[in-house]
Order: sequence, then structure tokens, then C-alpha cells
Amino acid sequence: MDKFVRLGNVEVAYSVDGNGPGLLLVHGTGGTYENTWGDMIKYLSENYKIISPNYNRSSYTMDQTGKLQMDDLIEQHIQAVQQEGIGQFHVVGYSLGAEIAAGIAAKYPDRVKSVTLIAGWVESNLSSTFQFDLWQKLYHLDRALFAQFLIHTGFSPDFYHRFSSIEELYQMAHQFGGILSTGTDNHSELDKGINIRPLLTSITAPVLVIGLTYDRMVPVEKTKELASLIKGAQYREIASGHLVPWEKGEALIKEVSSFLYSSS
Repeated sequence: MDKFVRLGNVEVAYSVDGNGPGLLLVHGTGGTYENTWGDMIKYLSENYKIISPNYNRSSYTMDQTGKLQMDDLIEQHIQAVQQEGIGQFHVVGYSLGAEIAAGIAAKYPDRVKSVTLIAGWVESNLSSTFQFDLWQKLYHLDRALFAQFLIHTGFSPDFYHRFSSIEELYQMAHQFGGILSTGTDNHSELDKGINIRPLLTSITAPVLVIGLTYDRMVPVEKTKELASLIKGAQYREIASGHLVPWEKGEALIKEVSSFLYSSS
């Protein structure tokens, strides 16, 4: 069920599904809760009350403020949880969402029961900034072309065994381009300035960090570094490219659900 919560000038859209302990899902760059978390919500909503907001300019979230700020996104997610009357909750973040999830866990340690960080990183370096700048340019130039580039860099070599012709891949790129958030440019701009290093020592909840073996967007070494800087963090790895919800969704759900169960 879609709901809205206002924070300043931003009307934040979020979904509410299921019943049970609170679970906050945080999507990544170019995503929405609709295109990122659909399968996970279906699986986990039997045991959790799932809150999944959209970033500014993602789907129905309306933003009049322009540039995204990490602190604003953290507070938008917290406001959605509070509006649902949830005191303590688990949080799962993917890609840019892992950065937001880490920030939530650091700033609200008494409320976060566990945190799962999927394909996250500590700090954007020159290589990262160069990549995200390219994303912005391709997104403005041609969304289908940008989607083709994301597919090329976002999946593992084994992913291509699912296709029998390049035409099928072109079709997928066209479909992928159609579901990209209108806020992709803003998300990518935020990606360029990420630095959550100062927050990591403030995380006290149980942490699972999931790295992706064939990740060319956030190389797995960066995710391993993230795990190494959080006291007591567990590390798991999935043989996937960065776009794991679409490539290895079942394996991802298995890792996340197992950790949630052990942390409840």
C-alpha cells in the first residue's frame, strides 16, 4: 500500500506491506521500491512489516529542493518509519541505499535492530566519481543507451547465458531504461560525494555486509573494506554483478532473510 509523509518541502512516497517486526528497505541509484524490492517484499512480508520509501524524484516522491543530501534522505526514511508507529526496526540497504542504511544505523543506534549493507562502499574516490559522472551524462543523452551500459557493467559473465541473441539484450535495455527513476541524475550526483567513514564507528547493531564477486560498479574490494571498518560485521559474498536483485535475487533473499532471522 502506498503512503506519503512530508518532510520540509519533500512529499515522500513509501510502501507498507506485511505484518510483524519493522523492516526498512532502502533502494539504490536509479531505483524505486517498485523495481528493486518487489520479490524481497513478497517473500518477507509474511514475517515483517516492511516500509520502503522512494528517494526524492523517484516514482511518486516529489522534491522541490534540488540537490540531494545524505542527512535529508536519512531523515525521510526515519519519518516514514515513525509515521507507521514503529519504534525499533531492521534496515536493509542496496548500493547507494547501503550508504543511507549505514547512516541510519549510526545516527539512530537505539532504534536499529540490525543492518544489512549490500554492495556498499566507504568513500567515493576519483574512479568512482568518474563513473558516476559518466552515468549522469549517459542518462541525459539517451536512457536506453545508459541502460545498455548499466547492463554491460552491472551483470556477471554468466548472466549472458540467459540470452540467445543480441536483440534480446537490446529489448532488455529498452525495458530497463523505462523503469529508471527520474531522479537518477540526482542520485548519481550524491554518489560522487559519498563518505561514510566517520559514521562507521557509531554503528552498534548487528551488521551483515554482502559483497558481489563480479561487481564492476562497486568493486568487491570496496565492500570488503566497508565490512572491515565496522566492528563485529559479518561478511558474505554472492557470485553476481552489481545488479544482484535482478541477477541473483533468490540468493540475495536467502542471505538477507537468514541474517534477519538470526538478529530477531
